[in-house]
This record gives sequence, C-alpha cells and structure tokens, in this order.
Amino acid sequence: MAMEHPGEGQLGWFYWRALAAMPANVAVIDISQPSPRTYTIADIDRLMSQVANVLAAAGLRPGDRIGLGLSNRTEFLAAMFGAMRVGLVPVPLNIKQNEDVISYILSDSGAKAALIEPAVNPRLTTAAAAIPLKFAFGDAPAGWQDFWPLVEAASPDFSPLPLSPEAPAFHPYTSGSTGRPKGMTLTHRNTTWLIETRQKYWPGNASQRGLVAAPLYHKNAMTVGFKPKLRAGGSIVLMGGFNARAYLQAIADYRVTEAGGVPTMFSLLLKERDLIETLDFSSLQSLRLGSAMAHGELMDAIARVFRAPSAQGYGLTETAGGCTSPPLDGQPVPPASVGTVMPGTEVKLVGPNGEERDDIGEFWIKSPANTPGYHNLPEVNAERFVNGFLRTGDILSKDKDGFFYFEGRIDDMFNCGGENVYPAEVENVLLRHPAVVQAVVTPHSHPTKGECPVAAVVLNDPTVTEAELKAFALANGPAYVHPRRILIKDVLPLTGVNKVDLRMVKPELDALSLEGGA
Repeated sequence: MAMEHPGEGQLGWFYWRALAAMPANVAVIDISQPSPRTYTIADIDRLMSQVANVLAAAGLRPGDRIGLGLSNRTEFLAAMFGAMRVGLVPVPLNIKQNEDVISYILSDSGAKAALIEPAVNPRLTTAAAAIPLKFAFGDAPAGWQDFWPLVEAASPDFSPLPLSPEAPAFHPYTSGSTGRPKGMTLTHRNTTWLIETRQKYWPGNASQRGLVAAPLYHKNAMTVGFKPKLRAGGSIVLMGGFNARAYLQAIADYRVTEAGGVPTMFSLLLKERDLIETLDFSSLQSLRLGSAMAHGELMDAIARVFRAPSAQGYGLTETAGGCTSPPLDGQPVPPASVGTVMPGTEVKLVGPNGEERDDIGEFWIKSPANTPGYHNLPEVNAERFVNGFLRTGDILSKDKDGFFYFEGRIDDMFNCGGENVYPAEVENVLLRHPAVVQAVVTPHSHPTKGECPVAAVVLNDPTVTEAELKAFALANGPAYVHPRRILIKDVLPLTGVNKVDLRMVKPELDALSLEGGA
C-alpha cells in the first residue's frame, strides 16, 4: 500500500491525518504557566518543524541521542517530536532525579546533545556539563545556547526524512527504584503501532479533551494523554504538575472529557470534598488509571463521585505503555481488573518452574510494541527475551472470563513464615478500609518468620487506630498478609510520577519495633 504521507510510520508525524483534516483545531491548552496558552494542531506542527531545523543546523545526525530535561510545558512536546523529525533519539530525563542518576543516563545513552531547563533543577546543568552540544531553555549558563530564540527564528518548513520504521524513535529509562536505571530503545514502529491499534479499536474523536498532569517524561502522559488525543484531532489541557485542587478545577473549567493518573492521585482527589460537591464534572466521559494498581473499592468510589466510567490498564515502558485494554466486545471490566489482552499481541502466564498456567504467573508478552532490547545490557536481554516474548517480571492472575489482575512484582516478593507475600497484595487489603487514603508496604525482619509486612498509611479519619487497621487486615485477607506494624502518617512522599516514594519512608519503617506486633 502506497504511503499517503512521506512521514507515514514515523513518530514525529503520527498526527499528520489530523493536521491535514483539521489544522485549526485546538491541540494544547497549556496551563503550566500563570497565563494559559492555546495552540492549534497547525501551531504544534510548526513548532516541531522549527525545532527540527534548529537541531539539523547544529550538525546532529539521525541516530544521535539528545537528553531532554524540561518541565511540563508545550515546549517539551515540540522538542520531543521535533527531534524525532530529524531522526534524533530523545532521552527523556526525570527532572527530579539526583545529579548522579541524570549524569549516568546521559553517559550510558551516549547523548551528544542536551536540552535542559535550569530553572526546574540546577542539577540538570551540572549533570550535563560533559555533553558536547548544550542547549538551555531560559537562563542559559555560560557555554550553553539559549534554545527557544533559535526556534522562534527558524523556518517552519521541514520535509520528512526517509527514516526506517525500525529506527529508534526515543530512548527511555526505567525508574531505577531497585538499582541503576535501565535504558532501552523504542522504535518508530513500536509506538506508531500502538497509537494506530488504539485508534482502530477504541477510536478517539476531535471532541475529546484530556487532562495531563503526569510528567511528560513518563509514558502515561504521552501514551494515554497526548498521543491518542492529537492523533484523533482532539486536545489536551496540560498542567505543570499535579495538585489535587487545581486538577479538579481544570476538569470543570476546561470541560475535560477524559482524565487519568495513578491511584495515589485519585485518592488525594477524593479528599477534596468541598470542590467535589460544588464543581461541575458532567463533561467527563471516562477516567483511566495506570502505573500502579487500584483496588476495587477505590475504583468504585471514583466512578460514584465523578459519575463516569473508570478503568485501569497495565503497561510497561518496554511495551511502549500497552499490554492490556478494555475487551473488544464491550463487556464491563471488573473494578480491580486491568482488562484483557490487546489485539495483535500474544501473552502467557508462566509459573516458577517455567510451566504455562491459566490462573497466575509471570506475565510474558509478544507484541509489535515490545522494545528490541535494553541498551548495553546483553545479559539482561538474554534473560528477559525468550522466543520473542518479553518476560515482564510482573505477577498477574487471570479469571475465567479472560480478565487480568496485577498481583505484584517478582522482585518485590518476600517470604513470611513460608508464605510468598507481595507488597501490592497487602496494600490493597489496607486500601479497602474506608479511612485509608494511601498505603505503602515493605518487608521487615522478623525473629521467627524471616520477614513480615509493615506499612505506612495516610488516613482521612484521625480517630482510626493502628489496632483497628491491623484487625481489619486480619479480617479481610490471609493471616500472613496482615501488617505487623502500621505507621500512621499525615503525608507520604511522592515520586516524580506521583507514586508513593518508598525509599523516603523505608528507614522509618525499618526502625519500627515489632514488639506486640507478631
């Protein structure tokens, strides 16, 4: 079949159909700054081409990596996809990471250029000091080029390059929560296949408007928020970051049709009772959760309060964000389920001895969206890729109707008195209690059981005690799952993607005495 556009199959041009049909449609309402800014599809396209021209003029070549350390703003989108038009491979940086991690990522990826925003994290400048070609967005330090004036002066005309669909499109890194971050390449085909598949089976339209508060360097913001909306000619409202009250206000003010985020975000939203009772959320058509699993009670509460269908999905950076989805026949998804297998993919559940199972096991997936492999990690690739399948390292279960449920990560599992325990399992038991807003669980050494679960929680009812929570856990889950100690906190620290940051609270949990908590 002849290509309809010279950039067909390239991620930098994934929305060309919307551009051709409805260039004047609003694409982005950027409320990240004090004064909101509105961009049409044509505006976004022009900015991406101007970025492409600046980077091409700088002497960068297809395949070169460029580190991107920008806050949530339209310029991030222009830089990300503009770089792809030149054949460059963006390396999105978590701007909240420490200097050592950022420096490692830039070095490991072999980045030849960096575009950073010094104002959001001065450590970005130091971490990128050794990069040959350095651009800054605002307040350029000595030796750095001020990027945006170059973009504004550049030509808006840029013709697609003859890039292979198998060429790398971008180079993300895992969070590194359990060690060094792992880099990988995702090809143009990986990501455009996912965009097109979702549009084919769950089509969007130009009337849809999403709300994006997750960081743009994270897969959820792009995969669930920006890409599908722009592909369909719809729009996003872009926030600088998550704030519960501002998030709710944005839904009402901008008539948002789809909102999403991690379960922690929605737990915090539900606490804002005054806004929930006064604002108009009637524009909402769907709510989508991901990155961490939400228990059924939270999903029910979300649907009840916002009066819109809610669902959660499961995906990995390694699969461009897509593994499961709502069923094609429209069958309702059980509240705690992450859906069914995406069309065009093959999955299996594998037990500890390599046996295939129908009920529970490690989730393996073969998909056109799978990464070709991890960067500079041949031993990891040999272990994680088997006969075309990616071993995810995640434990999922499946019910008789084919719906999957996330149970935990293999790496997180610990043994308590001979029983395998997954922290997510314990957290979900605690989160069923109506007073528990957030929960995080970690193993704690135990004199007779080896290890046992302990937890930290945030409550919406200060009268609830640790003893009550422990009794609830014992009554609503297996005995071995109940936390031996529960630390009640006013607030739990969050990571850059709005998950509870276990690393910050773990020393306090490790210091707990188990006396009276057996």
